[in-house]
Amino acid sequence: MNKSHKAAWRSRIVGSALAAGLLVGGGVASIAFTSSAASANDRSGSSYRDLEAKVQRLNDIEDIHQLKSRYFRFVDEKKSDQLATLFTPDAKIVTDGTAFKSPQDFAKVIHDVIGAAPTAHSGYMPEITITGPHTATGIWSMQDVLNIPAGTKGVEGHHGYGQYRETYKKLHGKWLISSVNLTRFWMEPLPAWTPPAK
Repeated sequence: MNKSHKAAWRSRIVGSALAAGLLVGGGVASIAFTSSAASANDRSGSSYRDLEAKVQRLNDIEDIHQLKSRYFRFVDEKKSDQLATLFTPDAKIVTDGTAFKSPQDFAKVIHDVIGAAPTAHSGYMPEITITGPHTATGIWSMQDVLNIPAGTKGVEGHHGYGQYRETYKKLHGKWLISSVNLTRFWMEPLPAWTPPAK
């Protein structure tokens, strides 16, 4: 409902209330009735704005959930180019104390480290806080499994869990990750994985 329609609707409500007041008692009664109707109308407008704000907040939170889900999927599907697009251009990315120069640098390192190795990344129990019309924060519990094929040098497989602490920005109507700080609390080495013969 646009603003002109809402204004017309409210005018009809107030007009009906005034007419009813005149029919019931006239004079002072009509003034009291009209005042009561106007007050109810103000409350209705406030409630409508509150409802709009709540719906927008829930939509924003769901959009951020979808954003993070794509992050995990792009890592596991080895889609480095798409992974880099989930961040703001100036995003700050730190994983286990290692800082990356840019989202593109982060995506390239992930690609080089993981290669074709099978991985599974998961996020749980998100705590998303909308801090402004275009800003938000998030905390995610995480778990990852990295299986490295036998014969791969310089990288070991692991099963770990930890926590993401992130911030988000909405740019041109789209939520993006503006900072990441990943801390793994525990990592268990996994033996080298030997792919099945084809």
